[in-house]
Amino acid sequence: MIDIIRFIVGIAILGYAAYTDIKTREASNKLWLVMGGIGIILLFIEKPNVTLVVISMAVIIPFSFLLYLFGMGGADVKAMWAIALLAPLPPSTAYYSPPFFIFPLTVLINSLLLIVFLPLFFLFYNVRKGDLEFPYCFFGYKMRAMEAKNKFVWSMEKDGKKSIVPVKDFDFEAAGNKKIWVTPKLPFLVFIFAGYIISFIFGDILFFLLSLFQ
Repeated sequence: MIDIIRFIVGIAILGYAAYTDIKTREASNKLWLVMGGIGIILLFIEKPNVTLVVISMAVIIPFSFLLYLFGMGGADVKAMWAIALLAPLPPSTAYYSPPFFIFPLTVLINSLLLIVFLPLFFLFYNVRKGDLEFPYCFFGYKMRAMEAKNKFVWSMEKDGKKSIVPVKDFDFEAAGNKKIWVTPKLPFLVFIFAGYIISFIFGDILFFLLSLFQ
């Protein structure tokens, strides 16, 4: 029953956070305080193995912060910390739970795995638009600079040269109405939201795939 409550609370708060991330690329800190607070209450009610809870948090908290140092968004890190408080241990609902199943880490890994499919999405989009320029068609799409200025995108061009690495100081106004390659500022909370649902229902995708080759 408590796992069902965790699932409902998680998808409600993460779902709303994902919505605001799409709209503004931001999420209120109040969401994580509520989510973490409910998680602490549920832990007191459930009284799980304290050692396993501590191990779970000891893994995901520094690991998320490390990803922050390498470019992960602050809201994404806070979301992972809130998940660690809400659901630190494997839920009974998960279909595939491998040994050493640290649930928050599984959510993060599943979320990152979903991003692997983005290049295919970009490719299909660019095929439809007729913009097949490799390898850029796997990492973004073309848009007029003046339009891109008001969108959540980074340029993939600078000084007449293209790159798959986002250019964060590009002057869109100077580029005028020219069509340039851009890559979106990903609303990663959307992927965390999806990863949370997948992790609760299915479990660990990576370990499942690895188990197929054993």
